[in-house]
Amino acid sequence: MFFGENVDIHHIFPRRWCEERGIKPEIYDSIINKTPLSYRTNRLIGGEAPSRYLERLERGNSDAPPISRENLDTFLRSHLIEPELLRADRFEAFMADRQAKLLAMIEGATGQRVHRGEERDEGVEADEETVEAEFTMAAA
Repeated sequence: MFFGENVDIHHIFPRRWCEERGIKPEIYDSIINKTPLSYRTNRLIGGEAPSRYLERLERGNSDAPPISRENLDTFLRSHLIEPELLRADRFEAFMADRQAKLLAMIEGATGQRVHRGEERDEGVEADEETVEAEFTMAAA
């Protein structure tokens, strides 16, 4: 289905929107701010604020039927996205909320507690992925 539907990995808070607000790429390019979407939906969303693109999805247009607010909220929650945080363009709150939900999902699947960056293991060098994770966690 992934290939048949031309799925993109989409920035939930679009890159352009983030850059206009001075949000660093190490933060907005995090997996926390990404989700799979169809190519067509991704193009409809563009680089606008989530509050704007959600309104547009609800209204629909000549290329896409309207989506009820209730259905759209259900779709968003299935991606571990809190709709009200998007409707209010609350980037930091969104990142903290989604990070917590993704980590809880990982812990549930693995049965292991996920390192949240509260303490650093002594004697362990930080690699590129660790540094990226610290930037992301600092944003939350």
